[in-house]
Amino acid sequence: MQLTNNPCIYTFNGSFEGFLTVVFRAFDDKRMPESIVSRAAQAQLPLGEMVHVETCNDQAARVCAGIVERSDQRNLRLFHVAFLAESAETNMLLWRYLQHLFRDNCREYYRNMLDEEVYALIQTARQVRREAHRFQGFVRFQRTRDNMYVAAIDPDHNVLKLLSAHFRSRFPDRHWLVYDTRRQYGIYYDKKSVQEVRMEAKPFNLNTGYIQKQARSMDEDYYRTLWQHYYDAINIAERKNHRQMRGSMPRRYWKYLPERSGK
Repeated sequence: MQLTNNPCIYTFNGSFEGFLTVVFRAFDDKRMPESIVSRAAQAQLPLGEMVHVETCNDQAARVCAGIVERSDQRNLRLFHVAFLAESAETNMLLWRYLQHLFRDNCREYYRNMLDEEVYALIQTARQVRREAHRFQGFVRFQRTRDNMYVAAIDPDHNVLKLLSAHFRSRFPDRHWLVYDTRRQYGIYYDKKSVQEVRMEAKPFNLNTGYIQKQARSMDEDYYRTLWQHYYDAINIAERKNHRQMRGSMPRRYWKYLPERSGK
């Protein structure tokens, strides 16, 4: 399909279905996107004609079906993970990737690791998955007065959806909430299912990640102090290797770690 040369800036609601709707709309309009940006980031938009696209699940489903038809389900999951990097640059990478994918009648394009877009998409997905894997170990839960376990995180990428299965299998007998303070939503498990939630009144301090005093369990302060003492006790000052420590646990992940509080 030949796209016209009158580019525009497509905006969407930030969801995966919203992005796929933009892809459908751009092909249907035969217009080349100059940029594809979530409406939450409109303050960073360049000058140009803007086309606001409302999510259409049917259109998004048709694009998903097209991706699977030209590749497979595994590649669709890879594509979705890369989308979770959440940036205008990634959105345009995914757009260019789909242009090539849908033009490939041999249905082998997605296997070509020598292609610039294929390689970049795989590397982007790996970065997202790497951060999700790190947060499996970096999340620190706190207990509330009503016996729910709450944790705040501030990831670079939108990894909450990738953490759901891990924490559900690890803590199947507890109510827990992992909340992304940057994107202002969380995943809540009620011992039966995981659901996305948004909260107007946050149960914790957004700067420290501490549960508000009136909400936290009576013994939570004791356990936090105990954790910090344990961290200090096993630390060997003569063998400190800050470079190695930052390699295993980059500084950007320290924000809500109790063992690093005040350090």
